[in-house]
Amino acid sequence: MKFICQCQTLRQEIEYAMGFSTQKNSLSITSNVYLENSGDLLTIKATDLKMSFVSTIDVKTVVPGSTSVFCEKLVAVMKNLPEGDIEISEEGGKLTIRPVESDNNININLKTMDASKYPEIQGCSENLYFSLPQKDYIEMVDKTSFAVSEDNTRYFLTGVYMEKKDEKLDLVATDGRRLAFISRSFEQEIPSFSPVIIPVKFLQALKSISSGEGVFSLAMDGDSIFSKIGNRTISSTLISGNYPNYERVIPKNLSYTCKMRVSDLEKAITLNSVLIESKSKRIFVDLNTEGVMISGEDTDFGDSKQIIPCEYDGPTAKISFNCSLLLPTVKKIESEFLKISYNTPTAAMVFTPEPEKDYIFVLMPMQS
Repeated sequence: MKFICQCQTLRQEIEYAMGFSTQKNSLSITSNVYLENSGDLLTIKATDLKMSFVSTIDVKTVVPGSTSVFCEKLVAVMKNLPEGDIEISEEGGKLTIRPVESDNNININLKTMDASKYPEIQGCSENLYFSLPQKDYIEMVDKTSFAVSEDNTRYFLTGVYMEKKDEKLDLVATDGRRLAFISRSFEQEIPSFSPVIIPVKFLQALKSISSGEGVFSLAMDGDSIFSKIGNRTISSTLISGNYPNYERVIPKNLSYTCKMRVSDLEKAITLNSVLIESKSKRIFVDLNTEGVMISGEDTDFGDSKQIIPCEYDGPTAKISFNCSLLLPTVKKIESEFLKISYNTPTAAMVFTPEPEKDYIFVLMPMQS
């Protein structure tokens, strides 16, 4: 094979591809990136057997062909090459890379592996794809994916649950202690599909290749999910298992509501988190008609407290939260004000923006 292309264009695709390769085992074929040039296109593929990446870029083909090369080393080389056109050729088990115009006489040789040994990457029927706005969907992912579980023994909670319901698209994530839910309608028609659990890594990859402008395509086929953005297609195996009935977790008919500024609460949590026990990470939120008191206590170093203004007409309540769960939740609320609604100080608390939007967060207090 032999082709000429822009260094910057190829480097960007190889950097994306590396996120889909197996990086822990350099001897595995899945640690390689697959390259195939034909006509005036170069096809780039990468997979770790669970997730896959395919893209195409324009090149000038001199000799068509295919090969695979260790992705991490190729990325490292590409990052250090000068800008401009580069010539890449493969012969005798070596991939040769050199700038077309350079006074440095650069000549790089990387060992290759037989392209025929590279795993086949399955595609998806075009009629299964539907379109969604990139910006809106990425916002939905951002509002939910932070709440997934990191406990692999409850594997079905390590992804984001997605379903079509009442002509809206719902995304849900929970780790058993907090829950994030968003429901959004779109101008685009969404076909009916069975609810799925999407791996977070796939959603993070989707976010990384998204420009945030225009639309992208999404499809589910069997146990896999696919997405196309421009010249790139990514896919992943879906998470199997039965997702819990999240609607039961969301409290209804809440008795008390406390309203405060998001910035006030976030700053108070950040300040008082300096003096909390490192193991329990317990921070206190005291609700009172005169204000919300945020406080922390560390038996080895001291204690702290801060009162912030609020609107509240319920009973005095002392609530304790895990700070590592509370602060990220508050940071996801994009509004000037938020409301904390609840029935009892030990039951699930609902965090919502004020005025209300299309997302809510549920957080369980810590028990005494």
